[in-house]
Amino acid sequence: MKPVKRVTVCGGGNAAHVAIPLLKNNGIAVKLYTPFSGEAKAFKKGASAGGITLVSDGSPPITGAPDTVTTDPQEAANADLILLLLPAFAHGSTLESLAPYLDKEVTIGAIPTRSGFELQAARHLDIHAGGQTIFCGQTLPWACRIIEQGRQVKVLGIKARVGMAAVPAAAAAELCSLLSRALNVNFVPMAGSLAASLGNVGQVIHPGIMFGLLKNYDGEVWSETEIPLFYQGVTEEIATLLENLSAEILQAAAMLTKRFNLDLSEVISIKQWLFDSYSASIEDKSSLARAFCTNHSYRGLKIPVVAVDKGFVPDFNSRYLTEDIPYGLLYSRAVAGLVGSPTPQMNKVIKAASSWIGKSYLGQDGSLTGPDIKEARIPQNYGINDPDRLVKVSEGI
Repeated sequence: MKPVKRVTVCGGGNAAHVAIPLLKNNGIAVKLYTPFSGEAKAFKKGASAGGITLVSDGSPPITGAPDTVTTDPQEAANADLILLLLPAFAHGSTLESLAPYLDKEVTIGAIPTRSGFELQAARHLDIHAGGQTIFCGQTLPWACRIIEQGRQVKVLGIKARVGMAAVPAAAAAELCSLLSRALNVNFVPMAGSLAASLGNVGQVIHPGIMFGLLKNYDGEVWSETEIPLFYQGVTEEIATLLENLSAEILQAAAMLTKRFNLDLSEVISIKQWLFDSYSASIEDKSSLARAFCTNHSYRGLKIPVVAVDKGFVPDFNSRYLTEDIPYGLLYSRAVAGLVGSPTPQMNKVIKAASSWIGKSYLGQDGSLTGPDIKEARIPQNYGINDPDRLVKVSEGI
């Protein structure tokens, strides 16, 4: 892999605000790419005022500004490494805009990728010709919130470790070493991108908790103090649902492992992931529910809401549903279908969440035949209709 001295950060959200000062303070030239002129203007204004200050409890603040802010994909593509810190629905359009201008040896990836990013990247990039390298960050390392756009961001917590896969798979170790130093995050190499996609924990946690908290919602309007806690609102019943969703994914992974002799050991249970990621932040590990409720990094985070005349109601257009269903749980449901593994819990959550966001992904029998299924990032939408082909594409063969 070529030396990385110039990084383009794509996106203007919470994670981009964290990454920019970290990269700058580690001696890397940073270019920010956003196609939105208003967002670019805010970052330019912030840069001229001194840059973005990152604050977190127990650590001194650091400040850094992007060297360049651009809305031009050709200018953005001129980098050694392209880092997509974007919602999954924006991955395709960003890859498409950058692809014509990318260097043949560029490294490009997303954190987090959610599921199926490697399939989408293979459509736009040159990875299967032995040129470009892609990487798939399993989850977002930081719980973070913008305080002032282009000027300040607060990190509420950081995961103890974050898995990262690459295509080709052999590049993962070098990429983890590089990005760990650049972003002050403990990235650990994963065996392959298939493990990263199936091991996407957001697909379990976010739709699962939303379903558990809102399955009996009857239109109630909450005052600000009544908005339910999200992670700390996990009951034993919700925890059981999360474990059942996780078990269906593990079963599909086990069937792939047996058939193709793959290493998918990194597709782990939701309980193991939570304990591994937040080992120092959890007070009570006696159960999955208690671990969620006593995780300091989740403290005070509430269910996504939108304001109405008399208070707040659930935000059913939150990325917890609009992203983690079509770019997460549906991927695992589709892979399970390829290997013949049953998914009753996934089907239940997908059907409920789909109705909340005005989509229909599944047929009445639970098959992938709903009118909106073409919007999902599933193997079948990339011409992959058997597990053998899935393995080959995911591994860069």
